Amino acid sequence: MKVSQANTRVAFNGQQTLVAVLLLLMVVLNYLDRQILSVLAPVMRKELGLSQSDYAFAVNAFLLSYAFMYTGSGLVLDRVGSRKGLAVFVALWSVACCLHATIRGLTELVVFRFFLGLAEPGGWTGAVKTVSERFTSAQRGLATGIFTTGAGIGAVIAPPLIVFFSLKYGWRFAFLAASVAGLLWVPCWLYATGNRYQLSPPQNPNASLSFTERLSNLGNKRVLAYVLTRFFGDSSGYFFLFWLPEYLVTSKSFTFTMLGAFGWIPFFWNDIGALFGGYASSWLVQRGRQPLLSRKLMMTSAAVLVALGTVFQTASSTLWTILSLSLSNFGVGIWAGNLHAVPADAFAPRMVATVHGLAGSAGAVGGIFFNTLVGHFSTRGNYPVVFLILALLQPLGISGLWLWTTERSCSPEISKNA
Repeated sequence: MKVSQANTRVAFNGQQTLVAVLLLLMVVLNYLDRQILSVLAPVMRKELGLSQSDYAFAVNAFLLSYAFMYTGSGLVLDRVGSRKGLAVFVALWSVACCLHATIRGLTELVVFRFFLGLAEPGGWTGAVKTVSERFTSAQRGLATGIFTTGAGIGAVIAPPLIVFFSLKYGWRFAFLAASVAGLLWVPCWLYATGNRYQLSPPQNPNASLSFTERLSNLGNKRVLAYVLTRFFGDSSGYFFLFWLPEYLVTSKSFTFTMLGAFGWIPFFWNDIGALFGGYASSWLVQRGRQPLLSRKLMMTSAAVLVALGTVFQTASSTLWTILSLSLSNFGVGIWAGNLHAVPADAFAPRMVATVHGLAGSAGAVGGIFFNTLVGHFSTRGNYPVVFLILALLQPLGISGLWLWTTERSCSPEISKNA
């Protein structure tokens, strides 16, 4: 099935480019803020007298509030819009980050991590909402791919940047610097998305849509398909983010020096994958393919690449280990670059952030389950089982989209009551 050639321009205008850059910077800040603690954990535990169990408790506080508020942030953003909503969430998590500089013990650490977890999901949900409001179907894949690369950039630059600030000015300064950067982003965002940069007539489809009515619209197979996609698929990204250094050191005998020299390469290919995957689906739309079909095709190819990368983890050489991990991360990037564009293609504008938030919560819960399995098998040195599960996650995730979503039943231009 092909679409009309109208509105198939992929290139951004000046205003859209500015919005895309600000979304990219926002996601970089989002990942910097959440990674500061993991980088500084050894220093902070020693100074504050915290045990590893204390640290785990603080991490769980973040994950629990993060999973809960992913849904809450979607409801808020569909109600107030991306401009105001995103500004509020970024300001809140910047304040939470600043409060970390005042930590004196476990209680403050747990409370402030919980606060940070409540605010940070709004960044991703707000970015998806923005793309649905300010970019056409042909542009959404590329726009999503651009802001998705912020996660990889944040993962790459966080360790050296945070260590530098900590060594030169003390660990508390790292939290302050990240907080100031976030607070400076807010007025730039409000300026860039003001009336002078309005890309289309303002829409307010939520004015008569109550909280109960919005929730009632979530009980259908289309929503369930996307929720299951996130529940299974998000864990592939969480694995590389949280477990890659541990895996390389314990299973592949990497030294700390080798980790610093080679550990960034898979994350670099994750970013390349996000840009390539987002642009590729936008190119397909420009060539006349339906938007949702284009996303599903790219996500299916991503699942194949991730699985291929896991096969070569039986290799013992450093070169093949990094190459195979890079291939899997390239696939994860393609997946993410299209995953976050799906809600704008599959649901009516009034439901985009709500559905994305609900699915994000499911993805966080799925990540907790998968991380538990990784911990269980990795302590026994059984990484082949971990990679077998990893290879199955994305195929399980994409199957629901193929079975329960079609262009006619999902397109917001066709189904206004989704």
